[in-house]
Amino acid sequence: MKKNYILFFMIGFFVWSINGQITLTQSNDAISVTAGGVGCWSQPPTGTGEYRENSFFRAYNLADFSVTEDFEISSVEYGQGTADDGKLITCNIYAATSDDLNTATLTLLGTATHISSSADDLSLISVALTATIPSTTATIAFEVLAGDSGTNINETFFPGINTGGENDDSYLKATACGITTPTPATAIGFSDNQYVMNVIGNILSVEEFSLDNSISIYPNPTSNILNLNVSNAVAIKSIELYNVIGKQVIKTNATTTLDLTNLESGIYMLKVDTDLGSITKKVIRS
Repeated sequence: MKKNYILFFMIGFFVWSINGQITLTQSNDAISVTAGGVGCWSQPPTGTGEYRENSFFRAYNLADFSVTEDFEISSVEYGQGTADDGKLITCNIYAATSDDLNTATLTLLGTATHISSSADDLSLISVALTATIPSTTATIAFEVLAGDSGTNINETFFPGINTGGENDDSYLKATACGITTPTPATAIGFSDNQYVMNVIGNILSVEEFSLDNSISIYPNPTSNILNLNVSNAVAIKSIELYNVIGKQVIKTNATTTLDLTNLESGIYMLKVDTDLGSITKKVIRS
């Protein structure tokens, strides 16, 4: 049976590599949700309790997780302590100028929403969120925003926590309760509020090979000798020539000329394997 290898060799000159999935977390136990944390529940003059807007934050210095290239976020996870059905939760990813979120400037990079269900109390919620973090960004912040429900006390959300230990601060922002900037939970008297908040993604590496410009062939078409002009920056390992039905007709080690005198007229595919990768070029034998 004849095999057609032409498509196999039509390779591009960009390599997109996706390494293993990485979880950014500040929790020693990034899975368990064993209790509910605190939130801002204000008492207006009427005496009626109202749940106010609360933001829960974590910060991640990417180098601490060996993330030094572009990072593609695919989802986020957060613990739900208790929540009522129908509460809108907004998940935001920011570039942060520092992992001290009390003083950092935050720039929004991605957002997603989720509607809470009381059936999910004391569980880890996963939300699809896509954002590309450039390698120039040193620190990112993840915010779980539970908006102001006003007088509707039936739309509350409290974060999920565990006391397994944390590697950096948990932050709360609740303007109605006087916490106007993200503030460490320990600084407001809640050292046990260790939020379970994770960011999931992959390191992306895009490497451009300039082999197309580093290797040229001439004359093309040719009736006999084919010459290869190779940049000094590239080392050739092997050269293979295939006809249109995928049969190898020439194979040789490093060389700069090929003798095609004994080949039939037609189209051939020249595969050049180098120390920087492989490249394929079309050759016409006249």
